[in-house]
Amino acid sequence: MNTLKTSFRSWQKVCATSLSALTALGAGPAAACTALMITDANGVAYSGKTMEYSTPIPLLMTYMPAGTRVVSLAPDGSDGMSFTTRYPILGGATAAALQPGAHQGMMVEAANDQGLSVSSNELPETVEPTDVGTDKAKQLAGTDLSNWVLGNFATVAEAKAALAKGEVKVWLPKLDFVSGILPEHYIFFDKTGDGMVIEFTGGRMNVYDNPVGVATNGPEFPWHLANLRNYSFLDNMDRNSGQFGKLKVTSPDSGNALAGVPSTQISYGRFVKAAYYTTFTRKAKTPQDAVVTLAHILNNFDRPYNLSEDAAGTGGDGTKIWDTSSEVTIFTWMNDKARNRYYLRTIDALSFTAFDIARLASLKKVVAVDFTKFVDQPDGTQMLLDAAAQ
Repeated sequence: MNTLKTSFRSWQKVCATSLSALTALGAGPAAACTALMITDANGVAYSGKTMEYSTPIPLLMTYMPAGTRVVSLAPDGSDGMSFTTRYPILGGATAAALQPGAHQGMMVEAANDQGLSVSSNELPETVEPTDVGTDKAKQLAGTDLSNWVLGNFATVAEAKAALAKGEVKVWLPKLDFVSGILPEHYIFFDKTGDGMVIEFTGGRMNVYDNPVGVATNGPEFPWHLANLRNYSFLDNMDRNSGQFGKLKVTSPDSGNALAGVPSTQISYGRFVKAAYYTTFTRKAKTPQDAVVTLAHILNNFDRPYNLSEDAAGTGGDGTKIWDTSSEVTIFTWMNDKARNRYYLRTIDALSFTAFDIARLASLKKVVAVDFTKFVDQPDGTQMLLDAAAQ
């Protein structure tokens, strides 16, 4: 049996950069993430996300085999809930534990071998739940929520049922690098295309169905669904002719159906834009075509340096020590749920690195490699296998 309490201490040494550096920089959480999901012609789902940040984040591509023992913390700092994972997990984890005494880093983006995936996106409206119970065996730090869901469940329906039964009491630890609780909501998609969003607002944990397969940031998820009513006119059919008085006109080009799609990069605009792309893009007939289609969609949310800038102290993601900051797409990831594959592209890469989760099944210990090692490397699977052999 693998125990994260000891295993993660060893792989944390791989990355010399600590999250304490983010504290010194005055950095906050990722502020402009877009998670989305599409289905192919057979109804199989494929999910992905762009993660934007103004400061480099020390993340490790981490494989956690089935049978790994995870020990979470209780609010008083002692050990809380513990569990042994049923399914292996592959994803991006923080290079260090986020709170004192924690036994593992936080999985911020990941998938298991059943096709269940998670994305954690910033939600400024996040508040601490008031009911975290007194039974330490059920108390789970929010930073371990991804591990609990992906490690124990194959589908969104299974996870929702366990949450409804009160199998866990999630609490939100205060973290130095954000000067408070981590303001995140959690987006889950499974192989069937079912989705849910978990948010901590109004003093409680709220679990929402995700009927559109999209999530960005604040406000709360129900607000975004209601806001789509303002875009009921959207359609993908161009209108190429019209008349002004006696002047008849025709469009010189195609694509004007997107005229009403928001171009802004703020949260509500990206939500509507993502909903448009996932609704109207042609459904692929094969898994390979679906992954290529998903990559094309995600390219529309990719942000290079200085695409937009925030002055310090003016909101957005301006930091304490720089005059301005520019959120960029630190990484883009995709989960091919049909073939059980995972793809990563970092800010410095031209192409995606591929990971075959099934090929990693031989690994019996936690393995982690710094994200920066995968820049334009095609076979991430072999790199993890090689790291495990060292």
